[in-house]
Amino acid sequence: MKKAILVDDEVFARKGLIGLIPWEKLGFEVAGEAEDGEDACALIEAVRPDVVITDIRMPVLDGLELIRKVRESGNDKTKFIIISGYGDFKYAQQAVRYGVADYLLKPIDENELSATLERIAAAPDVEPARAEAEYRLIQASAFDRLLTGQPDEAFLAEASRILDLPLNRPLRCVSVEINDASFDPNDARATEQMERVKQAIREEAAAHSNGKAPCLLARSLTEINFLLFEELGEQEVRSLGERLIRAAGAHVDGIPRVYAGAIAPSLERARESYASASALTSYKFALDRSVLLHEEAAGQCVAYKELDAVLLTELLERLEERDEEGTERAAGRIFDTFREHRYSPESVYASISRCVHGISAVIQNMQGDESAVISLPRLLRTQQEPRTLNGLKGLFLEFLRESAGYMSRLRSALTKGDIGKIKAYIDGHFGENINLKTISKRFYMNPVYLGQLFKKTYGVYFNEYLLQIRIAEAKRQLRQTDRKVYEIAASVGFGNADYFVCQFEKVEGRTPTEYKNAILAKA
Repeated sequence: MKKAILVDDEVFARKGLIGLIPWEKLGFEVAGEAEDGEDACALIEAVRPDVVITDIRMPVLDGLELIRKVRESGNDKTKFIIISGYGDFKYAQQAVRYGVADYLLKPIDENELSATLERIAAAPDVEPARAEAEYRLIQASAFDRLLTGQPDEAFLAEASRILDLPLNRPLRCVSVEINDASFDPNDARATEQMERVKQAIREEAAAHSNGKAPCLLARSLTEINFLLFEELGEQEVRSLGERLIRAAGAHVDGIPRVYAGAIAPSLERARESYASASALTSYKFALDRSVLLHEEAAGQCVAYKELDAVLLTELLERLEERDEEGTERAAGRIFDTFREHRYSPESVYASISRCVHGISAVIQNMQGDESAVISLPRLLRTQQEPRTLNGLKGLFLEFLRESAGYMSRLRSALTKGDIGKIKAYIDGHFGENINLKTISKRFYMNPVYLGQLFKKTYGVYFNEYLLQIRIAEAKRQLRQTDRKVYEIAASVGFGNADYFVCQFEKVEGRTPTEYKNAILAKA
């Protein structure tokens, strides 16, 4: 097992990383934590970890100074992964000089960090082609700042040189998003698959740039961006988008979507084009197009509204009634509403959450646990994973079918097979005000049927059994304690002491006092 050390001045950030990453699965153990660079130096010297994940900005000694000191001490084996709150080009350049394994931006992408750790674990003693890796790191940092930061004139000139991009030509940011991906983001094969997708995109885009392959920026495993400098008309951009979809789709089991941002007049305003491309995802359910241009979405509106309560009620009723076809029709009406009323992604996900909450409440009322529905976590993750409306509907229907099956099993257990659960409840709660009616209501059963089932299973009527265990406990207390008769009566479920005495005498042939005195007389 390889050793990792976490360095961050925020304890919650460190604990968050510990919980976020499947360390053991990746072949690592967290061997220590430090809250600043100075403490980290001593810890690294003592532990000699394989990898250190460090925030770049910390008190006393920042991340880069920490790496410098470790390298100067002669330790060139420990790998470093830097975490930064923003894409700082100068920091990235310094990080390259110190041979950093990766430079990640907050918020941390679990898949990205896991892939880096997996790469380090797979090749611990093999140095990558450092020059190429370092150059890619600088390129990625520069491109990220171009699209999301506030580039100044000096940086623009440097980025233009590093990325080989013209400063003053019109451009358009093109974003390729992979929806409904079937791969496991934590699987290294997913990263390999997306590398093939990136290469296919690079080759297709190069065909529109005189054979010059563009620089790509993958801001997540399922989002790939590049800048298009050719002055193409809308139809030509749409045609390019369709070819990108075919090229990407040939290498991934998912549905690619292409978003083309607004035309920016120069490299300085590339971030405006990227922002407009990102904004187009708000229309993905409303317009539902494979290729969407900024010009096409201009003037269009999406709805931010709640799901009609009537639709939710209908869905829950059909589900509880075990009406499979009716349930699917009700779900279909919900998704038709999303499409026809142009729901925003936020509204769609909020509506799905309301449905999930309603179904979970039904399951809990049936003494079930919604976590037993295996498809639930995947459905809840849809806000973090790009989905088409049809893809989301498929996951929702899968959840409904599984929930219906689970509810059917719960109902069957409650009404037929789980009489033991009811008996156990009686044994644990006989001291409370319970009777056949309250028990049947709690377990969703007809009281007459429950009484018959109890007699058939245990050979004794429900009320007779309840009286037996109450009297048995009362006798124990009479033998072992000095409690008053009325106190014992209350503790075994009798609100009236006189009625308790009457029932005790009926079962034992003598009163509680006579029973206790008989025991004392033998002492």
